[in-house]
Amino acid sequence: MKRITGFFRIRPEERWPGTIALLAVLTLNALFVYRMAGKLLPIYRGKELTSNLLDNFHVSGFDPITLITISSWMHGYNVFRHPLLALFMYPFALLNSACEALFGVNCALFIAAAMMAACAFYSFIFIRRIFRDVLRLPAADANLLSALFFSFGYVMLITFVSDHFGFSMALLLFALYTAGRRMRGGRLLPTWQTALLLIAATGITTTNSVKIVLAQLSVNRRRFFSPRNLLLGIAVPAAALWMVCQYQYRTFIMPGEKVRYAANMKKRAAEAEKKAEKEKELKIAYAQADSAGRARIDSLRSRKPAVRTKMGRPISKKGFMLWTDVTTSRTRTITENFFGESIQLHRSHLLGDVLLSRPMFVAYDWTANYIAEALLVFLFLAGIWCGRRSRFLWLALSWMACDLALHIGLGFGINEVYIMSPHWLFIIPVAIAFAFRQASGRPLLALRVLTAALAAFFLLYNGTLLAGFLLTPVS
Repeated sequence: MKRITGFFRIRPEERWPGTIALLAVLTLNALFVYRMAGKLLPIYRGKELTSNLLDNFHVSGFDPITLITISSWMHGYNVFRHPLLALFMYPFALLNSACEALFGVNCALFIAAAMMAACAFYSFIFIRRIFRDVLRLPAADANLLSALFFSFGYVMLITFVSDHFGFSMALLLFALYTAGRRMRGGRLLPTWQTALLLIAATGITTTNSVKIVLAQLSVNRRRFFSPRNLLLGIAVPAAALWMVCQYQYRTFIMPGEKVRYAANMKKRAAEAEKKAEKEKELKIAYAQADSAGRARIDSLRSRKPAVRTKMGRPISKKGFMLWTDVTTSRTRTITENFFGESIQLHRSHLLGDVLLSRPMFVAYDWTANYIAEALLVFLFLAGIWCGRRSRFLWLALSWMACDLALHIGLGFGINEVYIMSPHWLFIIPVAIAFAFRQASGRPLLALRVLTAALAAFFLLYNGTLLAGFLLTPVS
């Protein structure tokens, strides 16, 4: 137990950089509470609660499901994409109920802010430890690269937006740090630790399971394939999660789906009846109309309702493949969204929801934004080249490859790919750290100056936009 709690103990050298990071995170959370308090503090229940949050919570493509779940516990998450997330939120929902009784307001906003601040703070601690303990960088370089990471737009955003990505980012950084420590010490990643990481990470987001498996495979290599490890470390936790998913679906999800299905069938029947009556009226009018009138009626019959969509054509319209996309431009996605919006927010349509009013692609107003993006990608590629023989870097890149395959390859969530960026953005400064390790003298000085300039630019640019957004209460 001491070894586990030791991961969360703050070391003396982490106190000052950790304090600065914590103050920044607390400030962002306080501003978000200020922005949303007028709408989210009143106590609502049932449909009123959901409607209030859906009407007022508009931050990019993020969902208010966590706030809904804490406000009044219900199973709003997709149980097969987030198997344990609703159960993780249950104690906080109980805490909120007690706070409501005590203070007379919905305290979910404050509870979520505390959770997001804790996840963001430990994300900073874990990535800094990756630089210090795993890559053995000097403290100043570790601080600089950690600051670069937290200057990215969607890293700053997820420090206060109560979606599952904040939890996932902290856990993935913890897993990467743990794997790196094991690699550096020449030790195996134990089966029991893999099982716990697999359950926790997969419980938040199903796709994290692949990253945990890759982590143990990279650390243990051939020993990963031992029957005991495959059974107890992978198969048993996966089977347990599947059974929990099935139980939650049958207990919490299916009853509501049956009610909604019956209501939908009733609505469709009423619409079909109304359509039949309208068609009957048109037939009578058609029989009595002249040639010009019949032409107008023919035009009305042939007109199809406009379908507004910001998704490309899927591979298939069945099952999971319905959410894929094979036609959206990958070049523009990578430029404006994957390496764009994820790192530098766009001033136009700031934090707009692509499912509402934001276009799928928004161009930057300043050429400087594209120059900064190109310089960061250059540093990223240089870091990959410098660390090309590192097993640890290849582990990190294999994680990024999973996200690239899912979002850029298959096109899953490609229309708002930036909201998924906390799952992979930390790999950019980790790769750059290998350039820091290899450089010396003037090249190292130039690398530090360029990294510091980019971090300062991103912090100023993203921070100014976020401050303007957060200081405007929801009307």
